[in-house]
Amino acid sequence: MPNKGDSPFKFLNPYSRGDIDIFFGRDQEIEQLYQYAFQANLLLVYGQSGTGKTSLVNCGLAGRFQTSDWLDLYIRHNSDINASLIKAIRDKMEDPPAVNTSPIKLLFRLYLDYLRPIYLIFDQLEELFILGKEEEQTTFIADILKVIGLGQADDEEEKKLLAAVAAGALPCKVIFIIREEYLASLYAFEKEADGLFRKRLRVEPMSPGAARDVIKQTAATRKQVLAPVSDIIAEQIVEAIAERGRVRLPYLQVFLDFLYREAPVVEHKTTFDLPTVKRLGKLDDVLATFLDEQLADFVIKEQLAQGQAINFLKAFVSKKGTRRPLSKPELAKALPGYSQGDIIRMLNFFTDRRILNPIENEQYELVHDSLAAKLFSMEARLVEIPELNRNVLPESLFPGLLPYQADQAATFLGREVEIQVLFDKIINDLRGSVTLLYGPTGVGKTSLIQAGLVPRVQQLFPCRLINCGSTLENEQWAALFAAPVGKHNEIRILDIAFDDPLPIGEQRRFLFFDQVEEWFIHLDEEALGNLYRHLRQVFQHDVACGLIFIMREEYFSYLPAFQAKVPEMLERQYRLEPMKWEQTSILTDSLLDLLGLQKKEALHTQIMENVVDKEGNTNLSLVQVQFKYIQQQLVGHE
Repeated sequence: MPNKGDSPFKFLNPYSRGDIDIFFGRDQEIEQLYQYAFQANLLLVYGQSGTGKTSLVNCGLAGRFQTSDWLDLYIRHNSDINASLIKAIRDKMEDPPAVNTSPIKLLFRLYLDYLRPIYLIFDQLEELFILGKEEEQTTFIADILKVIGLGQADDEEEKKLLAAVAAGALPCKVIFIIREEYLASLYAFEKEADGLFRKRLRVEPMSPGAARDVIKQTAATRKQVLAPVSDIIAEQIVEAIAERGRVRLPYLQVFLDFLYREAPVVEHKTTFDLPTVKRLGKLDDVLATFLDEQLADFVIKEQLAQGQAINFLKAFVSKKGTRRPLSKPELAKALPGYSQGDIIRMLNFFTDRRILNPIENEQYELVHDSLAAKLFSMEARLVEIPELNRNVLPESLFPGLLPYQADQAATFLGREVEIQVLFDKIINDLRGSVTLLYGPTGVGKTSLIQAGLVPRVQQLFPCRLINCGSTLENEQWAALFAAPVGKHNEIRILDIAFDDPLPIGEQRRFLFFDQVEEWFIHLDEEALGNLYRHLRQVFQHDVACGLIFIMREEYFSYLPAFQAKVPEMLERQYRLEPMKWEQTSILTDSLLDLLGLQKKEALHTQIMENVVDKEGNTNLSLVQVQFKYIQQQLVGHE
């Protein structure tokens, strides 16, 4: 890209009060919100991601007020919305009081410091419902109701303050900014007070006409560096970024930023032209190009793998595909196996490249949800699945009615796709540490783990395969079932599984629990409760330890109690499907080849008729029995 200095466009950053001279296209919404500010103490601004909700409030609405009438506190969830609220208030105060002072008390003192109307702006409130705990949400609702004069006092001082709020002595407005798909989450507020969100504004994506005006007006205000933009060029830009006839403001900013950097300079001014607009293509192409450019540059400059960078950035994406802020310590927990040095290097690199923004409480986040959505759909394979040595075959190639064992891994065929998918979920997806593998009886879950997955994983990381039925007869496990978690939070499961366990969080390791239904069948409620708590100790305190649970799907009804202790239990799951005709046919050919019986079509047909039922599902035990018998016959004829 030509070096033209700083771009006059905002890229993915929201507009602020200082940008009011270049904030166009939202006059009607600004006026509506301005009127609402005099009609209610609680305002709701909602809309799709990328419609410019934050800019509308922080720039459009803020720009309508004189500084003497506007004291804004911008608040995000961060790690706890209640702590963020208190911190935002205290940071504005001249002489903050004791730390345990409630928000309503702090707000009265803040008002006395400035004697200006206070605006509490809660941006991306959906984070509270995505990331926040129930207790945190309850506390927040109670505090906000106090601020707007509808809450219950906790002490005599608050009782007097709430009476003062009702009398209009605290000019404080609350503005919620939230994505519209999370509106239902606000029901918890409306249960406490009917009609709470009467003053609400839906921010629509821009019309093409308004977007064209924004482009032309922005160029006119930056005429020192930009040539005037014609109607034809503005129309072409809008066509490149419009979705179903509407335009999202942040996407317009991204495209204009790229266009500014790529467009030619004519008579000392950047000039938007048709060839450059067409060369950039559609918005999705621009975002993909931007990410690809930064990732490629990262590999060159930092000498680290691109997959490592993608997984690093995906740590800032929630399970819902939205942004989630993280601090450096939280990053270390979210990225087991990453060194502290690598984390710092990646933080610095992607902050410099405008992909990450530093925010409050020493946290970082992606600059916009559009990048989060893009990363959410990206796959990054950090670790390649190891190959098995198939040159040395076991004496018994097939297990008959038993599951395949680890020493038969070289002859366990037909599930290569499923092994790769599970390997990527467990090893390469760093967004969680718990995986559930389930399926009906007879689909080969145990064989898949014992002969397919564990022999590959153990080439890379320490891992243990624990048969849950065997734990019922083990003294160490019996003691664990009988004992609640100790005062010192010892992680006893790791002590049992690994004779010499590694320090907590120091290296990735994996525990596979096969036939979990054995616990459900044979342990009483108290023993199950103790077990769940011990497993939660691993989940909470050793993020480098992956937990994989394998069970029959008919025992799914037991999982809610399990999930209450291990929250990720149902977040990442994989159903092992019965093998179908085509897959079985390929498997049969492979096993016949293994026995040196290539091109035995009659035998192939006979086996298929014996092992595939009328619904097209394969009985894998019958496959194993058939081939064990064939091998025995071949040995008998030698």
